[in-house]
Amino acid sequence: MTKKKYPPKWTEVYPQGTQQGNEEQRFFIALERDPKWTFKSTEALAKEAKITPERVEEICNKYLKRKIVLQNPVNHEEWGYWERNKDLLDADDSSIAQADQKMRINDIVTTVDTVTQDFPSNQAHK
Repeated sequence: MTKKKYPPKWTEVYPQGTQQGNEEQRFFIALERDPKWTFKSTEALAKEAKITPERVEEICNKYLKRKIVLQNPVNHEEWGYWERNKDLLDADDSSIAQADQKMRINDIVTTVDTVTQDFPSNQAHK
């Protein structure tokens, strides 16, 4: 039986002892502080961590790639920590932009297939 590999804990990866690290530490403490919330909004995190909402989004995007921070699949303005949302680690993690891009590509491919099927073959003209 193989053991599932989980992302590292935030305490193992944030840049300790720097201004950036101090902001990230406050962010993660705010994200984990209250056990009854699995997700928190960008605004709530900014207020609790005493950083700007833009900085919250920067931190979220940085750690989203490593699956340390997860985006709420229902409300994309809310963020959660992986230890509280282990069930989402196996879910489809494609972003809205990636899903939109796939949909557009599929639409174009379908349209091209339809056009090429309807187009007369290259037969010699008589």
